[in-house]
Amino acid sequence: MLSIIIPAKNEADTIEECLKSLSNQDLDRSEYEIIVVDGNSTDETIKIASPYADRIIPQKSKGIGGARRDGAEASRGDILVFTDADTIHESNWLKIISENLIGRGYDMTTGPVLFYDSTFRSNLLQLWRKIYTLFHLFGFYWLIGSNMAIKREAYQQIDGHRSISLLEDFDISMKMFKEGDILCKYDKRQKVYTSARRLSNLFTYLLIYTYGQYHYHITKDDDRLLGYPSFDKMDLKVMLDIMGMQKTNGLYSKVRSRMTRKK
Repeated sequence: MLSIIIPAKNEADTIEECLKSLSNQDLDRSEYEIIVVDGNSTDETIKIASPYADRIIPQKSKGIGGARRDGAEASRGDILVFTDADTIHESNWLKIISENLIGRGYDMTTGPVLFYDSTFRSNLLQLWRKIYTLFHLFGFYWLIGSNMAIKREAYQQIDGHRSISLLEDFDISMKMFKEGDILCKYDKRQKVYTSARRLSNLFTYLLIYTYGQYHYHITKDDDRLLGYPSFDKMDLKVMLDIMGMQKTNGLYSKVRSRMTRKK
């Protein structure tokens, strides 16, 4: 059995299309289960998900990573499939995953993450993500949480997801790379389509990404990767303040001044 795990919190606007696409797969419905991990939604997420999901469980662990882990622990399948509530899947998505992990013996499989509401900003990010495939030459597979599947045995081998929200998928990628003996596959056919809603401000998106990498590699502060400023509150000054840099206000003013002169 394949277990599809979807973390969701206040996703009433998107989750139905996601679940519809998962309910109309080429595999027989008895071959997979759908588990929604609800992060205490206050909208109609649970009501909308109920007709489609086999189970809806309350989130117990912290962060997006914790929600994915809760789903994995509650699941029954030998294959764990992770995606997001704002993601749509082609009808052969699970079949391709099954072929790679069961038929071809891989431990993990992933594929392209495209945007169904494409914008100029999302196209730039899509171009940047093409660089990720170059890392495959060195055995590193940079995963995106909306499109990955892994055998339960391999997931347990790397101790699964941690209770963080920022870079929880990158953390899984690093764990697999360090483990060394997990056989990975990037399949161009294994496509999903997700929302570009978080890319309304690409500069803010990049700031949060930089903030995450800083705390992941430098401070190794999981609390910063769990509770971080929201998109509407993140700017360069906030990021520098959080990183504890000296003379933040002066540096911020200089950067802003240079940006203004360039304009």
